[in-house]
Amino acid sequence: MKKNNSLNKWLRFLLPIPTGIIVYVLILLVFDTLEQIGSHFFSDEVAITITFSFILLEIQRFVLLIIDRRYPININSPHVEEEEQDQNSTKLPSASSRVIIIPLISLILSIIVISPLVAIYFTYGLGLKDYYRELFVFNGVFGIVSVIYSIIHVSTSFLAVHKQIHYIREKELRKNLEHDLENYKLQINPNLLYDSLENLISIVKQDKKMADNIITHLSKIYRYILDTRHIELVSLNEELANLNSLIYILNIKHNGAIRITDALPEKDTDKQIVPGTISTLVMEVCKRSIINNYQALEIKLDCKNGNLLFSTNNNPKITLHSLNHWNLNQLNRAYDFFSSKRPEISENKQEIKISVPLFEIEEE
Repeated sequence: MKKNNSLNKWLRFLLPIPTGIIVYVLILLVFDTLEQIGSHFFSDEVAITITFSFILLEIQRFVLLIIDRRYPININSPHVEEEEQDQNSTKLPSASSRVIIIPLISLILSIIVISPLVAIYFTYGLGLKDYYRELFVFNGVFGIVSVIYSIIHVSTSFLAVHKQIHYIREKELRKNLEHDLENYKLQINPNLLYDSLENLISIVKQDKKMADNIITHLSKIYRYILDTRHIELVSLNEELANLNSLIYILNIKHNGAIRITDALPEKDTDKQIVPGTISTLVMEVCKRSIINNYQALEIKLDCKNGNLLFSTNNNPKITLHSLNHWNLNQLNRAYDFFSSKRPEISENKQEIKISVPLFEIEEE
């Protein structure tokens, strides 16, 4: 920030020099005396035009600064936060009107500033009384310069505002995605908790060792949820460790009819995945499938083309409601935070395949 302010100060003092030289050349062109530029280039006339340019640009900069504060650019956007706008300020009717009004104000300001300066220079500096033609030429040339300066200022102001709006939109989008990710990671499956407690009540008097195992695995599942609530990605190894506890709990209800085959290459187990992804897929498949000792649920995990391949036999329940819709909205929104790729589902009468993006974190 300090570096930018220092650069702006230097530009304020350096810009009038080329501006004054250009004005001087344009005035010589108007009077058709351009051949005098060689002998008069370092004369007082060049210094005068540079001085006039400095005074005009400084006054114009000050006026435009006041206009920007009093009449900020009003670009209607629901994403612009209230604190980004001055509630007490009066805004111009529209952004397009600003393109006309600002150059017009600059032109009038140029005439107001340059006219007395020219009068003082010709009256007291050169001792001339008849300088109306020169006054007209000076006002015309400086007026053009002033209008160009104002147009550049308006253009940069629009670019700055659009950049700010784009930043706010990106910030809000990221905030929404972070919120979705956080909600997904903190979700507690009520059916799993209910079934686990129901099984625990029925088993606790019959088999205390199994009851202890249920409590241990159940605590591991929810400890994993709590431990990863502030972690965006985990390794496949960590996810599989949590999956083992989930399968143990589910198999108590389904009499061991859920089987997991891990065919993941060892080199891919360090790749990253959103916490709870595989557990969510397992719960969704269990909800949709008939699972018993005669129709076991066979789940296979593999890695293909940098994606986790989750596949299982397709044995859907017969229900009154359609099972075509997969309830993976929260999982999809969680992956939107990291990539444009979402889990992809393909199924036929025999098999369901779900491809899940994996991520690789490069160590710095």
